Amino acid sequence: MEQTRTIAVDVAIGVSLCALFGVEVLLNLPISELHWAVAALFALLAAASALSRRLPLVSFLLACAGLAYLILAGVGSLSFPIAAALMSYLLGRRSAGVRPSVYAFTALAAAGLGYTILMGVVRGRLDAQLMQWLWMVFGLVVMAVFPWFAGRFVRQRAELQRAGWQRAEQLEREQRIIAERERLRERARIAQDMHDSLGHELALIVLRAGGLEVDRSLGERHRQAAGELRMTAGQASETLRTIIGLLGEPGTLAPLRPTSDSVADMVERAKTSGMSVDLDSPPDANGAVGLAVRRVVQEGLTNAAKYAPGAQVTVRVEREGNVTSVSVVNGPASRPAEGEAGTQRGLIALRERALLMGGTFTAGPEEGGYAVRVQLPHDATLALEPIETTESVREHVRRSARRGLIVAISVPAAIAFGLAVLMFGYYAYSVTHSVLARADYDRLWIGQPADEVEAALPEMQMLDAPSLPNPPNAGCKYYLAEPTMFDFHSTVLRVCFDADRLVAKDVVRERHR
Repeated sequence: MEQTRTIAVDVAIGVSLCALFGVEVLLNLPISELHWAVAALFALLAAASALSRRLPLVSFLLACAGLAYLILAGVGSLSFPIAAALMSYLLGRRSAGVRPSVYAFTALAAAGLGYTILMGVVRGRLDAQLMQWLWMVFGLVVMAVFPWFAGRFVRQRAELQRAGWQRAEQLEREQRIIAERERLRERARIAQDMHDSLGHELALIVLRAGGLEVDRSLGERHRQAAGELRMTAGQASETLRTIIGLLGEPGTLAPLRPTSDSVADMVERAKTSGMSVDLDSPPDANGAVGLAVRRVVQEGLTNAAKYAPGAQVTVRVEREGNVTSVSVVNGPASRPAEGEAGTQRGLIALRERALLMGGTFTAGPEEGGYAVRVQLPHDATLALEPIETTESVREHVRRSARRGLIVAISVPAAIAFGLAVLMFGYYAYSVTHSVLARADYDRLWIGQPADEVEAALPEMQMLDAPSLPNPPNAGCKYYLAEPTMFDFHSTVLRVCFDADRLVAKDVVRERHR
């Protein structure tokens, strides 16, 4: 279906251009008098239309070749300028690269310049031929560069729209992946919070049960029950660690009840459980910093209870300037620790939290014990990077399309304006430097030596000189009698020479175009 439509469009273009040219042939005698060239021009239009999709550059050059032939033949035509503009538009619309088109435009301008220089040398009027070349370049900009930019803009807008929709679809897929990733991260966070909360509670249970086990004031049966309780709590802690390791797998949801105890509450509970803890802390702060401080204290007390039983623990929270510092330091253990070394999951989580909040984290052995120290800025937050949305992609596509439209209009308009300024400036210069004062003209006399006449003439001839037959064996030059810019009926003076002498001088009252 799509192929049929493209073929129909190409056929419609070719038929329309050939029909328009056929009407011109029937109504315009100069075109019909070209005889054999008419068939060739019809063939050029048909070939340009047929190749406009597969070889758009070739079709554009064919249309330009036909237009150039008609211009050189002095025959006016509407169909070939339309064909050249249309093929230039299709060149911009259907060509992926830019360089071939730029090379083609440059080659056309260079070919016109070469022809201009050649004709200037043959006719002896290089200045007039250069003006004709500037007009040719101006026409090239209007009939080729402008349509090419328009086609280029349409192509880029279509590509941007396709890319935008593809990007939007990709974003939807990425957002689903991100949502799944965030769900897994949330499960991991729940696991970490369970480790921090329940692990802390179980560590205190183990610590208190250990104290009851060695209490001589209790009976043997009670001490034995306390020992069993300590072993059961330790096994529960290990089971919890195993379950948390599997929590990241999809399929189940874990309950979460985050601790809301203050730092003082946690220290008091640790003391009640038999730990020796010193606290130096102001009232708890709110927000992300306060939560991070409580996590640090909780993790530090939990590690001290599990891996340094009986050790002296110091908890200190300080606020200086814009930084909150928290440290949990325990001394050497007074008795062997129960169980094996942990995975340091809690410390890893604390480190990541501190770094994300723009703070610092240190943890390691210190004077026979262990120290955890964290510094956090008061304005710390846990911010997420903005996620690009489908709507933002569409807005980007719209902005890019607007920029492309501005370029498609402004660039050829600037070129055309620059050429117009250049041509007007050159024309003004030629008018002011091609004026032969009437008094100087009147002093010239027939038979005067050519050298003397040349000395009295301006440095330039007028650009748009009339076409009049020259005297036999003589050449003529044309000058303005007054510096008028746009008066096409001003007086024109003509002087004619043979090899050595002035042979004729005339006053042309009206310009013939």
